[in-house]
Amino acid sequence: MRNGLLIVAAILLVAESSFAQGTTGAPQTPAPAANSVMKLDDATPVLLRTKEALSSASAKVGDRVPFRVTEDVKAGDLIIIQRGAEAWGVVTAVQPKKRKGQPGSVDVSIQSVQLLSGDRALLRAKRHLEGADKTGRMVNDMEQFKSEVEHDKGAWGAPSEVVALPLLPLFLLEKGEDVHLPAGTKVTAYLNGDVPLDRGEYERVQPAIAPRTGPATVTIFRESIHYASAYKPSVYCGKIALARLPSGGYLKIQLPQGKYSFRSNDDQAVELQLEDGQEIYVQMQIVTHGLSAKGHLTQVSSSEGEDEIASLSELSGKDVAKVSDANLADLQTTPEKK
Repeated sequence: MRNGLLIVAAILLVAESSFAQGTTGAPQTPAPAANSVMKLDDATPVLLRTKEALSSASAKVGDRVPFRVTEDVKAGDLIIIQRGAEAWGVVTAVQPKKRKGQPGSVDVSIQSVQLLSGDRALLRAKRHLEGADKTGRMVNDMEQFKSEVEHDKGAWGAPSEVVALPLLPLFLLEKGEDVHLPAGTKVTAYLNGDVPLDRGEYERVQPAIAPRTGPATVTIFRESIHYASAYKPSVYCGKIALARLPSGGYLKIQLPQGKYSFRSNDDQAVELQLEDGQEIYVQMQIVTHGLSAKGHLTQVSSSEGEDEIASLSELSGKDVAKVSDANLADLQTTPEKK
């Protein structure tokens, strides 16, 4: 009986040893990490600006049209398309202005954009842009385009659809003129289909985040426009008059952390809770009321602000109040209506 028990024990010991060798001797394949596969959805908007000027007077079919991305596109907490990335398009049709006041037009196909990984994703958009005809009529099918994106997404093929550059109302096109679009024209394109992503790959290439130190910087700018160009409304921080802001100009001030209120000469204030190292951009718009005009301030994204001031002129030091000499309480007081 005892010998039988010993034999059974030996068999069990050998089996256990063999099982252990079988489970530890072979390389193990780790289970895939949770949520390792992601995607950017079809029709995700990608905000662009033209990198070069474009005109129906000089453009030719087949010309390459470069764009740059103006806002990061993220999937969850990861940047997938980084601000500053390149996008590409091509001119697909050109119609120069003709006699009898017929306007010029340009059709552009936006084709692809560079991902942070270095790969490319297909883009789509559908617009047509014309200059003004003899009667001043202007083609502007933005609302139709928005409707088409909602109802027809998924029915698009390769990005060969015609694209025209938006923001048409910004361009003062005379009767029968060619279309002229300057570098920096805003364009919105859309991803042409879902874009599958590997989370691990994008985690490895995420841009480093620089620590923010020092005082906050507030930049207040005004686009260069012909209308009311001689009008220079004042800008206030609390009770302090910072400057009179001309068309096409901007000013920068640095402030310690805290709550501040900015106003021009309308009733709307922009309240900011500033933190160390922040960079904030505030745009002045000119709002008309009959024969009068007022400056209206509104905060914009840092990327948009950086793009806008690139073509503007910074006010000289003598034209801007030195906030370092001002009482902090006066700077943080809610400004009076002007």
